[in-house]
Amino acid sequence: MALREFDDMPWIGHEHPVLDLTNTVVVGAGPGHGDIDFLTDPGLRAVWRARLGDRALAEEPTAELRSLRTLVRAAVDSVARGGAVPDHAREGLNALAAEAPVTVRLEADGRLGHTEAGGGARAALARRALELVAGEGRERLRRCDAPSCGMYFLRTRRDQAWCTVACGNRARAGRRRPVA
Repeated sequence: MALREFDDMPWIGHEHPVLDLTNTVVVGAGPGHGDIDFLTDPGLRAVWRARLGDRALAEEPTAELRSLRTLVRAAVDSVARGGAVPDHAREGLNALAAEAPVTVRLEADGRLGHTEAGGGARAALARRALELVAGEGRERLRRCDAPSCGMYFLRTRRDQAWCTVACGNRARAGRRRPVA
């Protein structure tokens, strides 16, 4: 992933709110090929908060976001790799989600409505994370294995291996380069 893309963050706010939080770490893209963490870099954190569609989540304290991200990434990563959600992540997300109970009601127009009763942005995102890792479509959840990426995404095609065309191009180019 090109460093210029970090300032744009085109992947934030377009796919799923849970992935907006999990994808605040870019694996192997930093100096010396370490990870880049948007929540520890003040400039990247500010850009991420500005691009985030969920204003309530964007206003959460950084320490709270990092704690929630740890749970969510553990759950998402395990499911993306075909495993079960680790106990600590399941228990932590369950506890947070319990703070934001949802009431279902039938609207006058025949649609199903939902009302969230408190809990705040972290609780709501924890509930959405549980729905993502245990609900319909969980088999679409993947981790991009392209060099300098590691982003999570929802596969739109059966043969989709990378989160973006750019990651696919970078992965294919890396396979063609001779090893020195």
